[in-house]
Amino acid sequence: MKISSKGLTDLGKARTNNEDSYGIYDDMHLYIVADGMGGHNAGEVASKVTVDTIYEYFKENFKLLKHKKEDPVIFLKKAIKLANKNVYNRSQKNPEEAGMGTTITVIFLFEKKAYIAWVGDSRVYISRYDMTEGKRLLSQITTDHSLIEEQIANEIITREEAETYEIKDIITRAVGFNPDVEVDCNVLKELKKDDIFMACSDGYYRYFKPIEIANTFVKVDFNDLAQHMIDKALERGGEDNITIATVKIEEL
Repeated sequence: MKISSKGLTDLGKARTNNEDSYGIYDDMHLYIVADGMGGHNAGEVASKVTVDTIYEYFKENFKLLKHKKEDPVIFLKKAIKLANKNVYNRSQKNPEEAGMGTTITVIFLFEKKAYIAWVGDSRVYISRYDMTEGKRLLSQITTDHSLIEEQIANEIITREEAETYEIKDIITRAVGFNPDVEVDCNVLKELKKDDIFMACSDGYYRYFKPIEIANTFVKVDFNDLAQHMIDKALERGGEDNITIATVKIEEL
């Protein structure tokens, strides 16, 4: 596969430090976004430890995938669970980092499939050209591990009501909060040329309706996409750190 990618992060307008981290590893077709949380800059530590752990796990064990000795879904989950263990253990040893955690989203492209794994409310979207519709369509691949998403699933509130819901940023799952973590994973079994994936922290998507995000993929050149998204989020308020990773399938 021939892949183009871009990763960018921005402090935003209200924060004094950036607790987001990201990784762009084209050699392994591995792309990561993490949104950390915790006082005294501990969120920054949690997100960086998580990204670094996943990268190191891939680098050290990638041969298992190449030789088909491990299922990619299991492999991804092991990497994230190891990151969870590293963050949790560090938080237990260092009082100033107690309670730190992070979201995580991972895009892994392997053998013409996309493996998407996540914990928390950072998201992955795909923009794909639909022959029937004659245009690009946007799909959200991940489902937020958040209180508001649980309430929607349990029919306590509707998705329309959630738009004006005051409490939107309470997550129900994170890397590093507990000794172990449940990791969700989706697999797209057939990639297509010109597919574009985007992983992002909530500092981006909180400002936009799905139709606005979808239109951005149509109107903006891929090379400018990540910077354009950050700029627009800053225009809407930029109250949080903003991190974007974009990945395009140029050739299969």
